[in-house]
Amino acid sequence: MLYHAFRRWYSIKIGFIGPGKAGVNLARYFLQQGLNVSGFYGKTLENTQEACQMTATKVYKSLKEIVQENDILWITTPDDTIPAIDYDISKLNVKGKSICHASGSLPSTALQFSKIAGAAVYSIHPIYAFSHKAVDFEELRNMKFSVEGDFSQEDDNAVLQMMRKIENFYFIRNAETSAAYHLANVFVSNLTLALLDIGVAYFQEMGLSEREAIFAVMPLVKGNIRNIEEKGFVSSLTGPVPRGDWKTVERHLSVVKNEDKEIYKELSLRLLELARKKGNTEMADSYEKVELCLKGWEK
Repeated sequence: MLYHAFRRWYSIKIGFIGPGKAGVNLARYFLQQGLNVSGFYGKTLENTQEACQMTATKVYKSLKEIVQENDILWITTPDDTIPAIDYDISKLNVKGKSICHASGSLPSTALQFSKIAGAAVYSIHPIYAFSHKAVDFEELRNMKFSVEGDFSQEDDNAVLQMMRKIENFYFIRNAETSAAYHLANVFVSNLTLALLDIGVAYFQEMGLSEREAIFAVMPLVKGNIRNIEEKGFVSSLTGPVPRGDWKTVERHLSVVKNEDKEIYKELSLRLLELARKKGNTEMADSYEKVELCLKGWEK
């Protein structure tokens, strides 16, 4: 049975349209997990050749060729190019094929023309930030996915079987949640980066270089992330807000830059909400003073 399952999966060919960081890393990982990745098609031949050299796969010279030769097609291009690629693909014979894009912000309906032409369409988003084309395989094994699309025949669904084959955690979401889902990713990734940049800037004003400041704060950052992973948000609370230390909060407000003040207030009020979830009635008065301080009322 295992032999037949292997033969079946090795006969299902997967092609990538878009030889960038996401496409190359996914292809590398899929190959390592025993999937049959055939090759890449890209707008720039040089980038396509590099992707194919890194994965020992075929350079496709046209959309028609990659569509003809593959059962599952991954579109791993910038979001704004996906609708145009979908339109071009739909003019080819896609009936019975599975077309996936890797955007977290666009629903599977962005591939509407391919769907009308007879393909099953999906949005499969890796919840990971690919910083280069050769991410360590151990990192990729820990990568999670969200999946949204055509699941009318779940037991015999090629895309779900592909996801089970690679053995990474995934969850299925609805097309209607695409904007909120992507917003969630932006909050925990891009906006967190911006928040860390704000904190590091205060260290730089004390004379540290950016590199020195990052080096200094990274144990604190990693420790917080580790605590959240192991214990959740409420049990990981530290700092003056959950301690009810309104005097320290007041001192912070006296030195925070004007452009950072509202961010500090809003995030501190969110921390206060989490702290109150502990239900510690002895802290009620202190928490009220913190709130009054943050909202600018008279104490």
